[in-house]
Amino acid sequence: MDDPGLRRWDERYAQQGYLFGEQANAFLARQRHRLQYRVRALAVADGEGRNGVWLAEQGLDVVSIDGSPTAQDKARRLAERRGV
Repeated sequence: MDDPGLRRWDERYAQQGYLFGEQANAFLARQRHRLQYRVRALAVADGEGRNGVWLAEQGLDVVSIDGSPTAQDKARRLAERRGV
């Protein structure tokens, strides 16, 4: 990873636990009434996956991306643990 900014995030995500927690962002959760089942969602800069996983739990077909491989590994583990 050559980008110092991405490297810094990767180091932050390497810490134990989830940097921003495992629950969806409060604003996103308040928008639940706007979501449609089976709609596709792109979770950009999703970090450790808390928002993408939550969207998948709501029945959306989610693609989660982030520049940090460490964060995406944690996102996959979170999704597996939550069954999505």
